Amino acid sequence: MTDWIQAFLHTPFMRFIVVENIHYLLPELILLVTISIGLFQASGRSKQSHDDAWSTALWGSFFAIAVAKVLAFHLHVDPETLTLYSTPVNLPVFYDVIRIDLLYSIVRTFVLGGTFLVLLFSRAYLEKHSSTAAEFPMLVLTASLGASLLAGANDLIMLFVALETLGIPSFILAGYFRNDAKCAEAGLKYLLYGGASTAVILFGISLIYGLSGGYTQFPMITAKLQLLETTLSGGFQPVLMIAMVMLLGGIAFKLSAAPFHQWTPDVYEGAPLPVTAYLSVVSKVAAFALLIRVCANFLFALSPADAGTGIAVLSGLFVVLSVLSMILGNVAALRQNNIKRMMAYSTVAHVGYLLLGFVVFREAALASVLYYLLAYVYMNLGAFAVITLISLQTGRDDIQAYSGLIRKKPFYTLALSIFLLSLAGIPITAGFFAKFFLFQSVIQADSNTLWLIVLALLNSTVSLYYYLNVIRVMVVNEPSDMVQSLTRRVDAPQTLPILLSVVACLIGTLVLGFYADPAMMYTRGAMAQLNQPDPTSIQALNQEIHMATMAGDSADVLALPAVVHQR
Repeated sequence: MTDWIQAFLHTPFMRFIVVENIHYLLPELILLVTISIGLFQASGRSKQSHDDAWSTALWGSFFAIAVAKVLAFHLHVDPETLTLYSTPVNLPVFYDVIRIDLLYSIVRTFVLGGTFLVLLFSRAYLEKHSSTAAEFPMLVLTASLGASLLAGANDLIMLFVALETLGIPSFILAGYFRNDAKCAEAGLKYLLYGGASTAVILFGISLIYGLSGGYTQFPMITAKLQLLETTLSGGFQPVLMIAMVMLLGGIAFKLSAAPFHQWTPDVYEGAPLPVTAYLSVVSKVAAFALLIRVCANFLFALSPADAGTGIAVLSGLFVVLSVLSMILGNVAALRQNNIKRMMAYSTVAHVGYLLLGFVVFREAALASVLYYLLAYVYMNLGAFAVITLISLQTGRDDIQAYSGLIRKKPFYTLALSIFLLSLAGIPITAGFFAKFFLFQSVIQADSNTLWLIVLALLNSTVSLYYYLNVIRVMVVNEPSDMVQSLTRRVDAPQTLPILLSVVACLIGTLVLGFYADPAMMYTRGAMAQLNQPDPTSIQALNQEIHMATMAGDSADVLALPAVVHQR
């Protein structure tokens, strides 16, 4: 048996797996196998096969998280001191279309963790409202597969493939209840807006592809653009700026940043509650990771003198996006009676806060953005888990349905209050430290951003009103008819997974608050290790440039054919 295993490990197939580091994509491969098995089970007509599909999805996502955490610990953390290794890990996977680094390891873990929590509190809701609930977890896992790959994309083609792998299942999920008019409208709006944003992103990608002379990998594109910097004296920069604006416009749609947020309240209100939770958290985390990589790679292509101009242009765009998102998100949330629409505008406002880190684009600011995202996963998913529980038992999503909830469901009230106070930035919660670290790092990076921080603080104060209003309704008001019909007894077994997800999010929200400094240590390490050059890629390009230069024709240098980088 041992000889057979050794022989298998030395086959060309296994050598290819090891040389191309594909084994580091084991969590994604687990998701792929889970989706394949689950779709087969969901195609059955019996209730048992549908139950098996849900079990497969839950166990598959759980094992994917476990493997992702083990890989992250093994690759980046010294087991004796629990600190990061001094030598950063930056591994190219499958001809360098994906880059395994600390940023990818952190984002992948939380994307998979958020996916597991969404599946945990969605089953009871889906089975109550739909007769075809078994396909739902497979669509969620497919979207999460795209989100995970998107966080580590190091190639324009992989970027687009991962973006569509995330987007297409999300469109289907938004309109999952086919007989619900609002749900169908949400799916259609999301599809139309999503298609438009994809076209804009593709246009930006095509410009970058053309500028680089046919390269698709980020390190090769950066090296080629740096070569153009010396040969064309920066003449390509206007086109690069247009390409970056196109990419940012498309990503801003995924982030729900104003003024690209118009789809958000309608889709959040019309989509099933678990889908709303998924779109508000998991897709946002992956999109922000992509934004960090895109800006880091292509801004590094500019020389120090010209980088100032390019960063100033993009910084101005981020200022506009951030200010509009904070103001429009918070002001619009004040007027909402539907809690899903209120949370939609809350998401827009939080995206505005997060974009402050990109205004200065410094390592400390981006580390704070990453910490903010991790805290946001717990506090926002926890809030949606409680909202799902209440919606299941009352059948309503308006805020007045929560009147007097503390008298019947004190734990629900306490949990939702903690999550909302964390979203508002009240001390000891993860949300407070997320805002504190972010605002502090931005003002330290550039004192001219003081007015932005003051504006962000004022908007945080405004957000207190609509968060505290929900708490007031739950605690002060007399119980509504729906709440009055509830009992104080333990809920049915079907809702226990939702309660588990609520408890998990409560622990995460409080632990990230109490242990904010250790968490920030890892996020700072992720930003410090970002965009480490790949010597093999740069060496291959430099050799090609040298050969073209030796030929004595500068035009050849500008028209170098694309090479396939093989490690």
